[in-house]
Amino acid sequence: MLTGKLRQQGGAMVLTVPNAIVAQMGWQVGNLLDIESQGETVVLRSAKRKPRGRKSLDELLAGIDCQEIQTLNEEMAEYNALPAKGNEVW
Repeated sequence: MLTGKLRQQGGAMVLTVPNAIVAQMGWQVGNLLDIESQGETVVLRSAKRKPRGRKSLDELLAGIDCQEIQTLNEEMAEYNALPAKGNEVW
């Protein structure tokens, strides 16, 4: 059995995982882990990417805030009316 160490880093508690376990699990710095408490045992698992699902065109269009688009267009109107400085095409 290998031993890890808890240490304080800023406002967080950090667990140092032995290199042998890191290599065995294929973990790298920055990987996300799922952490589960089971009684006096803590289980660490590589976090699985949660599928976002696909949306239909109707669902995507339903998520558009028309007022926000109108406000953005009004804010950009003066900028859009400026003459081109280079090869921009409007």
